[in-house]
Amino acid sequence: MRKQLVRAMSTVLVPVYLLSACAPLPPVGTQLTDQQRADAQRSCVAQYTALGAIGGSLLGALLSSDKDRGKGAVIGAAAGGALAFNIAWGKCLKYYSNTNSFPVADAQQTAATVGYTPSRGNEVRIQNFTVTPDHITAGNSFNLRGSYYVMSPNGQTDVKVVETRTVHYFNPQDNTWKELGSEDTPITAALGTRRSEGTTSMPKEVAEGRYRVTFKVRALDKQDQASQEIVVRKA
Repeated sequence: MRKQLVRAMSTVLVPVYLLSACAPLPPVGTQLTDQQRADAQRSCVAQYTALGAIGGSLLGALLSSDKDRGKGAVIGAAAGGALAFNIAWGKCLKYYSNTNSFPVADAQQTAATVGYTPSRGNEVRIQNFTVTPDHITAGNSFNLRGSYYVMSPNGQTDVKVVETRTVHYFNPQDNTWKELGSEDTPITAALGTRRSEGTTSMPKEVAEGRYRVTFKVRALDKQDQASQEIVVRKA
């Protein structure tokens, strides 16, 4: 009986996921118009939330008693979908973010400013990182700004750098931080100091609570990172 129920529910719910997943998403790095970005957000989130609802429905049905199995499926779908939306936003972070990275000082200027010497070898340092505002309402955006430098005694002209922005959500149920997703921005840069700026929007559907945004920079087999918490409330 239980297997028959799972099979029947899968027949109904899986097509929902397939329909939501059929819309193609633009490759990472594609320049998007506002409309294209909004379409990509909806399509990407739908894929993750639909899958979460399917998993929640099946789990709710399996854990319920025979007479409450239908109710359990509905509750499971709602719980799975709610959890999936937070995760979906994190997984789709690249479509909710608009970032820009640019040089602000060359290697010589940076060495003079930070006291860098070749004896220190390869060095990657985040000088500052801020997220503003630190209290926002779901449905609004927050701004990220960071500066860092990449230095090397070898004087490379083209250095592969990866900037990563990662979002965690604090789950008050078990007092743990859960990673929602991250966004990598690979660039080729000269040695020196760079500034990274961006705006990330949060859908109205995200859960209230504490979030942590981490900015990490990797280059020349070195890395550094900095984090800041923000608090999200419903309107």
